[in-house]
Amino acid sequence: MFSRGSESSRRFNTHADFYKSVTPEQAKTIKAIFKAITGKYPDLELVIAWNVPMVKFEKHYIFGVSASSNHIAIAPWDQDVQKAFAPKFKEGKALKKIIQLPNDWDVDAKLIQAMIKASLANLK
Repeated sequence: MFSRGSESSRRFNTHADFYKSVTPEQAKTIKAIFKAITGKYPDLELVIAWNVPMVKFEKHYIFGVSASSNHIAIAPWDQDVQKAFAPKFKEGKALKKIIQLPNDWDVDAKLIQAMIKASLANLK
């Protein structure tokens, strides 16, 4: 189990390392998701946490993405944001804490940016 400071559970040090572990199609989609976020919110920090790429604002995790063989999962950390935005992802399947999207999802930058905006607003 991963704990802060543990080096034994760390598989990826950078986003580039993570992208090497997924299919090229998934990497393309995930990169587009983070490009949509950082293009609008350049002050957010891109990090690897729990072996997946995430964005942070100060000490708060805002959003993460993971991949499995059948889908990409996006995870807003704010559960109110998750509940509000999950129905807007027509191609996706909403679960309790994630939204599963197709590996080749055509990234809706405005929807992702709205989700980030809502998450940041809820921090205040």
